[in-house]
Amino acid sequence: MDRRRRIAGISVAAAIALIGVGSWFSHRLIPIIYPGELAYKPDDAPPSVDLAAVQRGWPGGLDQPGERNRLAVYMHDIEHQAPASAAKPRAIAAPAAPVDLGKLLASADADAGKGKARVCATCHDFAPGGPNRVGPNLWGVIGRKVASHPGFSYSPAMSAQQGAWTFDRLFTYLASPARAVPGTKMSFAGLGRPEDRAAVIKYLATLSVKPLPLPQPQPAGKSGTAK
Repeated sequence: MDRRRRIAGISVAAAIALIGVGSWFSHRLIPIIYPGELAYKPDDAPPSVDLAAVQRGWPGGLDQPGERNRLAVYMHDIEHQAPASAAKPRAIAAPAAPVDLGKLLASADADAGKGKARVCATCHDFAPGGPNRVGPNLWGVIGRKVASHPGFSYSPAMSAQQGAWTFDRLFTYLASPARAVPGTKMSFAGLGRPEDRAAVIKYLATLSVKPLPLPQPQPAGKSGTAK
């Protein structure tokens, strides 16, 4: 009886060993790829592959050594990548509406412009007969020829400008001096809001013995800055 039990135990052990060996051989012959896992370590993975290049050689190309593994790596990477978000088309900015400088000046407040012009006082003097500082004296600037104030050394870029400081020209210049006159020594960044520029210009228009008349608002149906 004991002998039969021993024989049965040996048979069971042999069967288990045989199953284990058979399973090992089958896994070696036909690797099982579990979801989300590769059949080999990433360090041993073949280099990534261009899917288009692989497809050009299908189906014969897949018979080449290593091509199936290269394709498996590529597909694994693709499956685990986050979906690329669709690029949002850029909205085309609507062109800025032409500014009616006459209308802006009509509603502007010269006293408010004087307050806003205080930032200019660090470089400019506003009094009649006042000195030049970092920038030229601004008394009578509207209507004055550009780069013409006596005793001030203008930059070559400003000296090359023609004509006078009209309301329209000053309105454009104060928006961005560096953009209006590339190479100017004036380091002021500019006044972005048209209402602020109009207020400062209306104040500067008062700095004259005989102030020039303000441009009139454009008639209905017309647009553009006043000259």
